[in-house]
Amino acid sequence: MPKNSLILDIACGVGYMEHYLLKKGFTQIHAVDISEEQIQVAKSKLNEHGFDFADKVQFYLSDAFEFLKRKNKNSYDVVTIIDFLEHLEKDKVIELLDLVNNALHCGGFIFVRVINADNPMWGRYFYHDFTHQTPFTPDALQQCLSATNFEVVKLSYEVMPLMKKNKLDLITELKRSIRWAGLWFLGKFLGIPPQAFTENLIAVAKKR
Repeated sequence: MPKNSLILDIACGVGYMEHYLLKKGFTQIHAVDISEEQIQVAKSKLNEHGFDFADKVQFYLSDAFEFLKRKNKNSYDVVTIIDFLEHLEKDKVIELLDLVNNALHCGGFIFVRVINADNPMWGRYFYHDFTHQTPFTPDALQQCLSATNFEVVKLSYEVMPLMKKNKLDLITELKRSIRWAGLWFLGKFLGIPPQAFTENLIAVAKKR
């Protein structure tokens, strides 16, 4: 993807996505959040990490729905929605995805991360935040994206990278192996893959 692609990050929070995108060399990033405090924290963190972001990241204090309604059609190459859809009621999920589709160029991409309700222990992640409204399984997320004119390119359980072995002691390695074996047997019993025990789902979809 070209480094000058215009990217919108919805509900940017404290700027994790902005940090990642700047580190990867992207130069046109719009970040929107309804919280002025979160935006200020995001700016502070970018400054702390030595990023010269003034000409690369534009922060907008706005409700995501109102922001997208004001945008022209076909404005963005990529839109990211990280840990936000689960905070919306079902009708609002569809409304937001429709607005994102309208804001994307034809062939533009949406990147989504949500809590994984396929995980038998999903309630531990979902209900720790009182503002969570809608859980997602892979099938449910697929349905939402398809219903809003997106073609799903990738939909999978998020697998966090493991530490390098030379940083792990034998006890940690043993604990990890036992945990993986336990999840494998539990997954077999429940009829789900062991990868389903991850906290999040990720999806990449293309505007039709």
